Amino acid sequence: MRVGLIVNPIAGVGGELALKGSDGDLAHRAIAAGAVPAAGARAAQALAALSGRALPILTSAGQMGEASAAAAGLAAEIVHRAGAVTDSADTVACARALVRAGADLLLFAGGDGTARDVLAALGADSPVPVLGIPSGVKMLSGVFATSPRAAGAALATWVERGLPPNRLVDILDRDADGGIRLHGALLAPETMMRQPAKAARDGTPEAGLRAAARLLAAELRTARLVVVGPGATMMMVKQELAGMGTLLGVDAYCDGMPIALDADAATLRRLACDTPARIVLGVIGGQGFLLGRGNQQIPAAILAPHVRAGLDIIASADKLAALRAGELLVDSGDSRIDSLLSGHVRVRTGASTSMMMRVRAA
Repeated sequence: MRVGLIVNPIAGVGGELALKGSDGDLAHRAIAAGAVPAAGARAAQALAALSGRALPILTSAGQMGEASAAAAGLAAEIVHRAGAVTDSADTVACARALVRAGADLLLFAGGDGTARDVLAALGADSPVPVLGIPSGVKMLSGVFATSPRAAGAALATWVERGLPPNRLVDILDRDADGGIRLHGALLAPETMMRQPAKAARDGTPEAGLRAAARLLAAELRTARLVVVGPGATMMMVKQELAGMGTLLGVDAYCDGMPIALDADAATLRRLACDTPARIVLGVIGGQGFLLGRGNQQIPAAILAPHVRAGLDIIASADKLAALRAGELLVDSGDSRIDSLLSGHVRVRTGASTSMMMRVRAA
C-alpha cells in the first residue's frame, strides 16, 4: 500500500488562543501571539505505528510531510515542494501530486479547512480514499480518525491486511457566522477508528434539557470559578447562569458573573492557578466528543487537580442514545489526562434524570 501524506503545518494553531480556526489571517495572528503549531507532531504520532516497516511515505518536502515522516523513522519519497510559507493552494497541489504518484490512501493532518482543500483537489468522484489525522480546531467532518493514535492503529492494520471498503463521508465546515455547511463528500475507509460527521441540530432544545441547564446554573452561582464550554447546550447553561455568554467560545464565571468571555488557554490557566475550576461540557452530536473538538482552549492542566470530580456534562438523552458505540471520547492532547478521564460518568439529561456513559481516550 502506498500512503500519501499531507501536513498542514499551521492547522489548529489558533485553538488555544480561542480563534475558532486557523484559516487565513487567523494562523498568522496565532503564530505572532506565540502559538506553537502541533500538526506535524500529531502526524508523526500517527506514523509512528508504521515504524520499522520498509514503507516509503509519498509526501511533500519539509514541514508539509517530510519532517513528520522522518520524526517517525520513515523514509519519505518527495513528490511535491512548497514555498517557505504554505497555504491552501499548496495543499491542493500536493494532493494532486500524491494521486498522480499513485497513492492508494491520502493521509492528511489538519482540520476541516484542510479537508475542504483536499476535496477541491480530488473532486467528489475521486476513487482514492482519504483519512484525516485530527489536527485542527473543529473537525466536524466525517473523514477524521478519532485521534492520531487511532489513525496510526488503522494504518498499521491496513498495511498488513489491505484497505477495507470505503464509503462517502460528509465534508463540513463552520461559516464565519457560526453556521455549519456541507461542502461535499469524500471516500474514507470504513473503520471504527474514524469519527462520524457532526450530527445536524434541529434548533429546538427539549424542555428536559432546559430544566437541567437551569438546575445546574443554580448550583454554579456560588462557585468561585466555573468554565463552560462551547455549543448550543452550553449556551443554555450560560444564559441561565449569567444571562450572557458566547456560542462558540469557552467562558469563565465567578459567583454567577462573567469574568472572561471567549477565553483563551492562557487566561484559563491564570484563573485556575489558585482556584480549582468546575468545568461544564456538552457532547458533540454524532461524534460523542467531550474534549478535543472546538474547545482546545480548555487546558489539560486545569483538569488535572480533580479530573472527574469537578466535571459536569449535559446532553439530551436522544443525542446520547444515537452515539455510535454508546461512548464519549476525549482527545485533550495529554494522554495522562485522557486516561484519568476514562471510565463512567454521569450525564445530566433533565432536571431529575441522567445517564451513565463510558468515557474513553479517542
